[in-house]
Formats: sequence, C-alpha cells, structure tokens
Amino acid sequence: MWNIWKEELYKIVSRKIIWLGIFLFLVFITFRLFAERDHYSATIDGQVFRGQEAIRKDQALTSRYAGILTKDKVRQIYEAYGFYYLDEATDSAKGNFCSRFVTETFTNYMQTDGNDPTAIHFYKDRDHAYNTAPYLENKVRFDYFYGWNDFAETYMTTLLAAFVILIVGLSPLFAEEYQLKTADILRTTRRGRQSGIWIKLLAALFFAAALICLVSAYLWGIYTAVFGTQGLDASGVLLSFASFYGYCPETVAGVLVLFVSLGLAGAVLLTSLTAAVSASCRSPFLALVLSLVIFLFPVVWLKVLAPMGILGMDITKIISHFMISMPVYLPMSTGFALTAGQIGIHLGIALAVGVGCLLLGYRKYRNA
Repeated sequence: MWNIWKEELYKIVSRKIIWLGIFLFLVFITFRLFAERDHYSATIDGQVFRGQEAIRKDQALTSRYAGILTKDKVRQIYEAYGFYYLDEATDSAKGNFCSRFVTETFTNYMQTDGNDPTAIHFYKDRDHAYNTAPYLENKVRFDYFYGWNDFAETYMTTLLAAFVILIVGLSPLFAEEYQLKTADILRTTRRGRQSGIWIKLLAALFFAAALICLVSAYLWGIYTAVFGTQGLDASGVLLSFASFYGYCPETVAGVLVLFVSLGLAGAVLLTSLTAAVSASCRSPFLALVLSLVIFLFPVVWLKVLAPMGILGMDITKIISHFMISMPVYLPMSTGFALTAGQIGIHLGIALAVGVGCLLLGYRKYRNA
C-alpha cells in the first residue's frame, strides 16, 4: 500500500510543468513585491522617505495612532498631515500611510482625480452614514495594515494561478493511463480496481493541499520579511476584501488565516473535480480543456448569465450561491459579505460536491 502511494505521488510530483509554473509565478510575485517596496514612499513632517526606510517610518508613525478609531483620532491625523494626494508636478504621492487611510476612507477621494487636495472633503450626512460611520461605531482597531492588505490581494491572484497550474498538472491523473493503454492492465489486479484507485485520489489530494500550504508559507515569509508583523492585530474589516456587512474575523491575522483555509478547501475541491473529469475522459488534453471550462464557468455565470435573469430571480439566486461554493470563488467568500452561516453552507456544498466527484471518479475509472 505504501509503495503504491509513493509511486502515485511521485508520478504527480515529477510533472515538471507544475513546478515550472509555480516557480515562474512566485518569481514574478517576489519581484513585484520588492519593486513595490522600492517605490514605496512616505512624507512625514515635510521629509520624503523611500523604500524600506519609508515603510519603517510609516510603521513608527502609525504606532502613535494605533488603537480604536475615533473621530478625534481622524481629526488629529488630518490636522497633522493633511490629505493624501498625487502631486502631478513630481509624479509622486504626497502623504503617508495615516493620511492616506484617512483620505481614502473618510473623504470623497475616490470620486476625484486624486491630484487636487482642494477638491477633497470629508463625507457628510448620508455619505458619512453609509461610508465612514461604521469605522467609528464598531470599535475598529487601527494599525499599519498596508502590507497585509497587499498580501490579501496578492494571495487571491496567486491562488487562481496555482489552481490553473493544478488543473494542468492533475488533469492527466486517469486520462493518461487510458491514453497509454495501462488502465486495462492495472484494473486486472484487485488493488487496481479498488484500493489502488483511492490511493491515486488521495495522493492527488495530498499533493494539492501540500502545494497550497507551501505557496502560502512562502508568501507569508516574503511579506513578513518586508513588512514585519505589525498590523496583524488590527481589525480585519480594514482589509479591502473584508466587510462590515458579513462575517469577518476580528483581526487581520484572522482574516488571512480564513483566506488560507478557504484556499485550501478550494484546492481540495478543485482536485476532486479535476479527478472526476480525468476519469471520464480518454484524452489528457480533453480532460484539461473540460476541467478549465468547469473551473471558469462560475465566472461566466455570475458575470454574464446571472444578470440576464433568464431562469427567474429565485432559481438564479440558488445557482449563484452554488457557484460561489466552487473553487474559483470559494476563497473570496468574505468579499461577498456572507454571514458565518452562509460561509458554512458554502463549505458544506463544496464538501458534498467534492465527495461526489471523488465517488464519480472512482466509479468511472473502475468501470471504464
């Protein structure tokens, strides 16, 4: 049994296209992060800092204002540093992390060109109630979260790339044996028709989970090297992917752990889907194409088909919730302002679909 496991895992691990894809993408992510660090700037007390020094200065500045956000704290930051804006004359940003947070969160900055501080003003009345009041009414803890907000966005992109690479690497799981005419031989043995199939599936699941964990650990490592750990105890709602109107862990660290957990669940579900498709196709190329189509179809549904409302509002809503449970959207659940119960339902749907796909893959391969 152990020898079969090692052989099946080795077959997957030896596919160079997986490692080449992951390596190239991580090189790109690393280059992008350190390029972002080198272009980072902060203006504090009229002095401009750049690169890693600017990050350290911004962190030190933010630590002076760290704690529960209040109207008085927002006013203090504004009076000390003004609004954040883009200086067209020097083609650079004027401000620091604190002034940028206040400007982007509490003013109409996003509705302006961003280069004229006189056009920027604090939200009032209904705009204030909808956009900024939640930050002052929910005991939001402020700290330097810039790097972790960037981490969250980068992690989502990395997950999608890793999922595509997994599809490319795992789509030959069963289909390659059909093509090489080895499936018939393997199924003549007792293990080949029973436990051997489950070992093959478990090896694929283990590899997918391990790969996502390794990629996640690498990203944690490089972001910690640049930004340290400051801000991980800030309120999770400060991150761009989080929301006041759905479930959100209390801290930034909690949100990031949730992202990684949902990404891991998405990888396991994706592996199950790809295995079922591979067991149903005689050609690895056809398995690859169909797996990619299934992976991307939820995007087509939510972006194109659902807004058309062809099936009626109620059915469309049910199908849309199902689509959010699929790998391409599952890691982004917090961005849909879902409650904890709804996220639990989506994970339940993902579990049911994953188990169903594993059973389908087992049956298809055994009876092919």
